[in-house]
Amino acid sequence: MRKSQHKPVNISLRIAIVMAFLLCCFVVVVVRAFSIQVRGAEFYQSQGEKRHVREVEIPVSRGSIYDRNGEPLALSTAMVSVGIVPGQLLDQFSKVEQLAEVLDLDADELKQIITSRKDKKFLYIKRRITPMLAESVQALNMEGVVFRTEFKRYYPAGEILANVVGFTDVDDVGQEGLERTYDNWLTGTSGKKTVVKDLLGQVVADIDVDELEAAKPGKDLHLSIDRRLQYAAYVELKKAVYQHQATSGSAVVLDVKTGEILAMVNQPSFNPNGNKETNDGLRNRSVTDIYEPGSVMKPFAVVAALESAEYTPQSVVNTSPGEYEVDGFVIHDFRDYGELSLVDILVKSSNIGVAKLVLGLGKEHLWDVYHRFGFGQSSGSGFMGESTGYLPHHSRWRTADHAALSRGYNLSVTTLQLAAAYGTFANQGRYRSPTFIKGNVNEDKAIIDPMIASQLTDMLSHVVNDTEGHKAFIPNYSVAGKTGTARIAENGGYSDNYISSFVGFSPVNSPRLVVAVSVNNPRGEDYYGGLVAAPVFSEIMKTGLRLLNVPADQLNRTLVDTSVQDAGVNDG
Repeated sequence: MRKSQHKPVNISLRIAIVMAFLLCCFVVVVVRAFSIQVRGAEFYQSQGEKRHVREVEIPVSRGSIYDRNGEPLALSTAMVSVGIVPGQLLDQFSKVEQLAEVLDLDADELKQIITSRKDKKFLYIKRRITPMLAESVQALNMEGVVFRTEFKRYYPAGEILANVVGFTDVDDVGQEGLERTYDNWLTGTSGKKTVVKDLLGQVVADIDVDELEAAKPGKDLHLSIDRRLQYAAYVELKKAVYQHQATSGSAVVLDVKTGEILAMVNQPSFNPNGNKETNDGLRNRSVTDIYEPGSVMKPFAVVAALESAEYTPQSVVNTSPGEYEVDGFVIHDFRDYGELSLVDILVKSSNIGVAKLVLGLGKEHLWDVYHRFGFGQSSGSGFMGESTGYLPHHSRWRTADHAALSRGYNLSVTTLQLAAAYGTFANQGRYRSPTFIKGNVNEDKAIIDPMIASQLTDMLSHVVNDTEGHKAFIPNYSVAGKTGTARIAENGGYSDNYISSFVGFSPVNSPRLVVAVSVNNPRGEDYYGGLVAAPVFSEIMKTGLRLLNVPADQLNRTLVDTSVQDAGVNDG
């Protein structure tokens, strides 16, 4: 047999090949590592940051609201809100049920939300929960559940100031009242910061702390309101509305010297810390609701007469026989008062007396007086949603309209407008727009002669002081004011429902406060302004004068009688 011939194995070559292969692999790894670590460092770092580093918002609190003495009226408290990233919860439905139980949500509805909105990046499922409840949710350790800090608005004064202060929505945006009017002032600017989050989406570290975009909290708002007087006014108005079974009511207190609104109350009201969606008491009726005011307008008709230089306070007007026909409409007084001076026209609240006064004057003159006193235009308070009321132009007046306007019909006003207008008498004929902000005093302007303002003040003091048992009486203080009882317009005519009102100021010689009260549709036995609104005025004014330490100007002056004579029953 032939012997097989074997080639000698070159071990060295094989080793060289293997080493060359390993060297090539090493070079590839090194090159790749270099590419990743050096050349591609920025790219891969940015990709990593996209997955773990986030720019988040720094929430800020809304500015607080305080009364004139620094008492809090609206505060913001930090709370925790819970949200989800739906796509990250699709495979955690067993834990979703636990989450729903902790947050008192319907588990099936929550699963439906997760399934139907799985492409959403973030959804809130429970806003502003307590810290204790937030800890219970965090204990579930669920990926895709996110916690955010938000602020909840709290109103310490509750329903007492609800119509004025207003409230914010779930996103902390002002919706009503001064919260809405001064929303830009109260709203802060959120900051920004960069953070690192873990797989559960929780923040584990801040980055570049020194380079954050600083958050700017909202600015505080200091109101002219005195919460003590506000409370007293609220109690008295609520009591009257309940006692007389009225539909609603409003009261306004102004500082004569500054025009600052010290109190503004309304009925019905609401709890701003509770459900507000279907509440009838949301609006600030003192500035939004308009009505025909009735006899509280008669002093302005008398101003027009005095400005004409044809009349003095002692001038006499014959009101007999107690009826007066104008363009087919018959005007009535409570009884035949005969001849009345201008003072007595106001004391007796004679409809015929003021009608005869203004019909002897030009229509334009009466319109001009009403317009100067702020009727038919904004009071200038700045309150968002304030009504201008209604004052028709004199070119559209019929003779009957002319006469009706003298006794407070055919025009509409707000309670705030009446308070500001009477404040002009108390401020020596100078009108000053009211303000809700402490120290933000609007410049006043002369609109009538100071002598006429003084005459009207004296005449209005007789309305209260010459009527025994007048319900606007205040022991030891002089009062000037006027009642009003106006029928409410309905279906093109007038119903048997009334607006009862009283507007006045005190003390007469150096007025400090103006109080206007209106009660809508009292359905009890009494409906005259002198019986329904005047007692509310008296109690509010009494409290206000005491709180402001206003010296008494008529010591030992007491109520003579509790009966109400003509002035209480002819003011419509």
